[in-house]
Amino acid sequence: MEDIRQDVAPSPPSIDLQTKPLLYAAATLLALLALTILFAERLIVRHIGAELKEIDAIQERHLETYLADAEFLEKSELSKPFLINGENAGKKLNPLLYWSPAQGFGRKTPLVPASSREFLLRYQDEWIKGRSFLERGRLHGDLELFQGLDRFQIWDLESDSPISELVRQGELVEPSALPVPDTLDLISAVKLRLMKGSLDGQPLQALVETRQFANLLLTTENFQLVIAGLAVLDLERRAYREFVDRGWLTEAAWRPIDLNTTARANRAFTATLGYMRALTRSDIFAKAIQMERLPPAFCAAVNERLPWEFALRDQLTGIWPFERNYRDGYRRLDNVVERAKKLCRVRLFRALYDEEEYESADPDAPWPLARLPYFRTVFALRDLASWPQGFDGYQRK
Repeated sequence: MEDIRQDVAPSPPSIDLQTKPLLYAAATLLALLALTILFAERLIVRHIGAELKEIDAIQERHLETYLADAEFLEKSELSKPFLINGENAGKKLNPLLYWSPAQGFGRKTPLVPASSREFLLRYQDEWIKGRSFLERGRLHGDLELFQGLDRFQIWDLESDSPISELVRQGELVEPSALPVPDTLDLISAVKLRLMKGSLDGQPLQALVETRQFANLLLTTENFQLVIAGLAVLDLERRAYREFVDRGWLTEAAWRPIDLNTTARANRAFTATLGYMRALTRSDIFAKAIQMERLPPAFCAAVNERLPWEFALRDQLTGIWPFERNYRDGYRRLDNVVERAKKLCRVRLFRALYDEEEYESADPDAPWPLARLPYFRTVFALRDLASWPQGFDGYQRK
């Protein structure tokens, strides 16, 4: 009898009852992950997207003017004071000054008493005309700091100062909270020095000492003091005009730095902060920051802007699927740091950067959300977008 075999299709393998819950759990997790990604992206687009687009638009809008300013400043007298080596005025100046916040270092009281500072502020641009009050003893101030500055080329703010201890300990301090010589006190002292020059018959010496002090401020690598250096140049120019108008000085005896130069420097210095960001598009970054010439106020901008940028690095270089990241932007900032290590002192910044101390910071958010994937990006971008853009000088132009 012939053996007849019938082909029968194999039955599908049965799913183990223990496997089904795992599959359901995996599917649920994938669904939750997808919803989380969509929700986080929705938050970014709806609440931060417009600000991010505006940052990009502002950077692009002012790029050509910024580059023109950078080229102009490179050829101006303001390019000379930006030195990192030379005879250091810090050993002389740092102990003589009033630091804010007070650190138990230097003077216990300001160079110029509060009453005299308020008087100078009331006179605003006409402060130079109040010299008679200085003559009658109604204005007071310690002007010792201006003596013997001509032998110095740089002012190192990070050695022989309260910042030295921060460097040694690697202590994380926000740039805005760093101890620095009180800028209002310095500006007030400069005004008194120039007023004294109209009383002692040596206006030219007052201008010389003021210019040297401004040049030293420009070498501090502290953004607040660099901007104060530009303000001192404006005060010098105002006093020069008064000295010439009064016949105390011939016009050819001195050449102040003109208003166009200090104004272009002021806006360009601040705009460097606006371009030195992880958010900056690669093509704009290459032109503004990674150009052949040094960006205006480069070292001061590294000290001022990069701590904030690197504080959010962990949140903006995520490795989770479809999580927004700015890894390329941070690689560009790392290149900036390597350049700064060769061209600047930036001791405190370098110490904290090398130890990755900046990355221990979190965005301003409830603790769990500041660390959760996707949501941490939302809060980090919100913080980044809320910072000053640095282009006010161009907006008002």
